Amino acid sequence: MRHSYIRFCLILFLSWNVTICSAQSISIDSIITPSSLKELVQTLSADSFQGRLTGTVQASNAALYISEAFKNAGALPIAGNDGYIMPFIVPDKITAFNVVAALPGTSKANELVIFGAHYDHIGTTKRTIPRHVPERGHPEKKDNIYNGANDNASGISGLIHLARYFAQHSRRERTLIFIAFSGEEEGLLGSKSLVESFDPKTVKAMINMDMIGRPISKDKKYPYVTGHLQSDLQAIFNKKLYELAPQYGEKYFRGDYFIQENLFSRSDNYPFAKKGIVAHTIITTSPNDQYYHSLNDEWETLDYPFMAEVVKAIALASSGLADGSDTP
Repeated sequence: MRHSYIRFCLILFLSWNVTICSAQSISIDSIITPSSLKELVQTLSADSFQGRLTGTVQASNAALYISEAFKNAGALPIAGNDGYIMPFIVPDKITAFNVVAALPGTSKANELVIFGAHYDHIGTTKRTIPRHVPERGHPEKKDNIYNGANDNASGISGLIHLARYFAQHSRRERTLIFIAFSGEEEGLLGSKSLVESFDPKTVKAMINMDMIGRPISKDKKYPYVTGHLQSDLQAIFNKKLYELAPQYGEKYFRGDYFIQENLFSRSDNYPFAKKGIVAHTIITTSPNDQYYHSLNDEWETLDYPFMAEVVKAIALASSGLADGSDTP
């Protein structure tokens, strides 16, 4: 693993001259928009992907789609992978795929900041994960596809938009890694596999996104940080965001509203946290949301203007991590 890491850093360094020349000062409002977020969510939650169950052909097709989106965003593949694809084995000897891309840093290129989101979901009523919550929505009688628009096409859309934004960001001192995980719904399988490829000493933070397309309620339209008491990341994010965009207020990123639900240990930040890395998930939706693991988790149920504000806030709040001025 260590040899792969050294080669990975070298490839990023050699690619930097090409990347930096293309960096431009483009408004964040033109990069992260409700319509562009919606387009990606619509595509990934389409019936053709059959609920993106880990190990299926449809999940593999989703991985290829995400790979192309990373490429179009300007992010680079990692050395040793098949392009952006990193395979791993899940139970029953089935091959699944994480999708990994990077934007190289400059003065602190050997320090990493990881952004992540899982792209898998729970398939169809005919082929799904062994255990999931009872249906809470009111799906059409013929609907048998768990489209997973909020869970977690929303997070993947946010992830790709962060790659687009930071590809145009002129101050990337640290190397930024973007990971679309598979196997999350089966027990964080993709992140458990991939975390072994990283030296924890080099990873300064891991920011995961899960279910960012709907607010908790009309009067709680804020993102919250799981495991917020485990580090000072929430405070760092709020300080940087208020500095760059005071219209968000001083406490836009909230603490975990649902500590009793153990959300900190239920998403892909957790394998990184267990390695001693500052790693949190940003969520906007209640785990008791009526559309959670529902056949009704369709693209039409998301609030895209709200989602755009959340993704822009994450981008701005993370800029201190990217330029090396913030270390949680």
